[in-house]
Amino acid sequence: MSFGKIFSVIISFAILLSLFGCGSKRPVIEPADGWYATWTASALLADVEQVPLNPSLRGSTCRQQIKTSIGGTQLRLTFSNEYGTSALELESVHLAKLIGSGDPKIDVSTDSIVTFGGKSSVTVHAGQTVTSDAIPFAFEALDALAVTTKFGENVPSYPTCHREAGCTSWVVEGDHVSEETFSEMELMSSWYFLTRAETWAPAGTEVTVCFGDSLTDCGCATYNGFNGWPESLSALLQSSPATSNMSVVNAAIAGNGIFGGTGDPARDRFERDVLDVPGVHKVIILIGLNDIAEAQYDTAPEIIDEYKKMAEQCHSRGISIYAGTIPPFEGNTLYYSELHEKIRGEINEYIASPESCFDGFVDFSQVLCYAENPSRLQSVYDSGDGLHPTPSGLEAMAKAAREMLLAVPRQEEGAGE
Repeated sequence: MSFGKIFSVIISFAILLSLFGCGSKRPVIEPADGWYATWTASALLADVEQVPLNPSLRGSTCRQQIKTSIGGTQLRLTFSNEYGTSALELESVHLAKLIGSGDPKIDVSTDSIVTFGGKSSVTVHAGQTVTSDAIPFAFEALDALAVTTKFGENVPSYPTCHREAGCTSWVVEGDHVSEETFSEMELMSSWYFLTRAETWAPAGTEVTVCFGDSLTDCGCATYNGFNGWPESLSALLQSSPATSNMSVVNAAIAGNGIFGGTGDPARDRFERDVLDVPGVHKVIILIGLNDIAEAQYDTAPEIIDEYKKMAEQCHSRGISIYAGTIPPFEGNTLYYSELHEKIRGEINEYIASPESCFDGFVDFSQVLCYAENPSRLQSVYDSGDGLHPTPSGLEAMAKAAREMLLAVPRQEEGAGE
């Protein structure tokens, strides 16, 4: 038997054990045609470094790039002013295909107007979100798209954004929503107000949400490369017709923790960024690293308790939840200590145990560490800080996640009934 087959058998066995460990009844998500997320970005408040100044967003045009997971023939977009203290005016929004990632040039033949209740402009009040009309727009899986917005004069001083997009957004003064490319522009590395793209897809489509911190957010992925492990997982799934119905979206925030850190604590944003994602069937969580780094005592029981709460929320809605073991970080002086390594070990032991309430797990730690020194990243996977994986490490994580998903029994939903 090949190593790959042995690995799949082990994963399948672990999944079945954990399913029995959950033990609680849960509803079944019935297959249905509907709206499914093909891209997401978790919102938080910009700090001064993410605020465009030359020019500012007021009265300017911002072109943002996203990469789809699954394809479709229509799209709708969601914009958030959740953290704004004043109204947001979207004067005009256009959608088009990019010629290539990392370049503002669009295919003008695909340029399409985005409407809101039949109108080309909309005001989003402080604390609110808005979703566009369904826009006829044919696109493929893994397409690079441009969302170009002309803002009015009403824009919050500190916008709702995703701070570390891992790709360029372009800001240019005046109205340029339909122009093929930009010049004299300000280059930013955040997404502004844009939080989700959905497409209408047939029954059988599934969305997997990847939820976590910088290890799941852009981390040390290639800039403008869209090769974080969730994005690489999406590409792997799309490479096979058997899994092309599976959308993968990224709901991570760099620096985020279960109890605090950057943005809203993970336990507080879990409903918004996971449970409320259109079409969600599965979630893979990799969260707790930053909580460990802040720990002054053994906080493993507290972190595990929050895992159980997340699992309970998912299972009550028929959503399957998987966990990634937390990779090692020996060599990073800000994160590593004997106490922190002890906590990491206890958490990973729980994740992999039959008693955990996860429906399975991905052993990211084992994939990335030295066999003879499991507390340290392999040098080939170490970006240089002892903490964040290189692009090759992210690819290895994606392959491990794919193996786990392929090993999941097709009748998994409703397990425990």
